[in-house]
Amino acid sequence: MEYPLKIDVNISQDDYIEVEILEQKLEEQLWKKEAKKAFIIETGVMALVAVIVMVLAVKEIVLPMTLVFVAGIWVILRINFVYTYFWGAKNEFNMAVQHILQNKDTHEFFTPEKGMALFFEDKCEFLTNEQRRYFDYSLIKHIKVIRHMYIFVMNKSKEKSLRGFVYMIIPKRNLYPDEEKMLDEICRGIVEKYDLKPWVETDILG
Repeated sequence: MEYPLKIDVNISQDDYIEVEILEQKLEEQLWKKEAKKAFIIETGVMALVAVIVMVLAVKEIVLPMTLVFVAGIWVILRINFVYTYFWGAKNEFNMAVQHILQNKDTHEFFTPEKGMALFFEDKCEFLTNEQRRYFDYSLIKHIKVIRHMYIFVMNKSKEKSLRGFVYMIIPKRNLYPDEEKMLDEICRGIVEKYDLKPWVETDILG
């Protein structure tokens, strides 16, 4: 049988590490997003508390100076948000990446894999020494193309053979120029057909 595109795949630990770095970048972005959301909610709550305190102060149930205490708490929350958003999340990202890079030559974080990827018109077969995966393109959540590889981020699936299958990686060094061109066309078609959104908004790793 002839396949539209058949690629012999050889994935190294370094390939997985690049994906992990992007994953850490995504975690940083999500952390900043959650910090912003939490601060907005906290500000709303503190504003409500301030209104309640003012009403109670007018009725002379509490002292007007209680507002200073409320304002002080809001200032502390503001400082915590500014630190987390502008420094904390970035520091966590840098430490995680530094840990991986410092230990990558002496520890095997990820198991290298060899196999093949078969791209059909509407589905893919990803066969490696670890697993045999068969899936429709509709199960792809994001496609990220960076300098060294193609990363297919998968949706969660109830199919037994796809449980725990998060990424399909195709290193560009495994491709001939005509194969890379064909894979680019396949990726564009999948993105357009299923209206896929960007995975990680960053210029890191190209």
